[in-house]
Parts: sequence; structure tokens; C-alpha cells
Amino acid sequence: MKHYPNTKKIDHATLTGIGMMATTLLVLGLGMVLIWFSVLRENEEFWTNAGGYPIWLRDLVLWTFWPLVLGSVTVLFGLSAICVAKIGGGLRFFVIVSMLILLSWGLVTTVACIALEDNVDVVISGVTIHNP
Repeated sequence: MKHYPNTKKIDHATLTGIGMMATTLLVLGLGMVLIWFSVLRENEEFWTNAGGYPIWLRDLVLWTFWPLVLGSVTVLFGLSAICVAKIGGGLRFFVIVSMLILLSWGLVTTVACIALEDNVDVVISGVTIHNP
């Protein structure tokens, strides 16, 4: 095994910070996909052949929407707990990660509001609630 004298060691806090940032960015991307799925789910033309959407996309939205929402919320709870536990660490790390986590929570809240708003409109208008 060779020894490289100019190699710097990566400390645990840096590695944890990089992992949290990468995970948070992944959840942000997932949140954007979930918003798209949420809008599709609440569009009645999406579930019929009149909408022109492919069947594989309907199946993808039908079978993956709720597991992805549950997974996102679970990961966000974990990231939020780690971020709160690391308040004593670097202030720059805490500010950046907490802003990303708040943005992720905002995306998940938007998904829930889209679903809730459509269902409240359906109930108020007296139309039967759609299946998916």
C-alpha cells in the first residue's frame, strides 16, 4: 500500500454534510416528480383514453405515487432530525441544509395541497369521488 504524503483526510462532519446535501437534493428532485404525479392524478382525462396518456404512465403514477410520498416524508423526517442535531456544527452547513430541507417540505406540502384541494372541490360540487 502506497503512502501519499499530500493527501488530506476527510473528516466525519464533511462526509456527513456531503451525504445530507446529496440526499436532500435527491428528495428535492423526487418532490418535483411528485408534484407532476399529483397534478396527473387529479386530472380526470389522465385516467381515460381520451387524455392520450400512455398506459405505462398511468400504471406508474397509480402504483408509485403513495410509496414515493411516504418514502419522501420518512427521509425528510430523518434529515430534519439530523439537521437539528447538528446545529452545533458549522453554521454554513446548518443554513444551507436547513434551507434545502425546508424547500423539500414545501414541495411535499404542495403535493398534499393539490390532492386535498381537488378532493374538497369534488365533495363540495356533489360529484362522486374518483377511484385512483
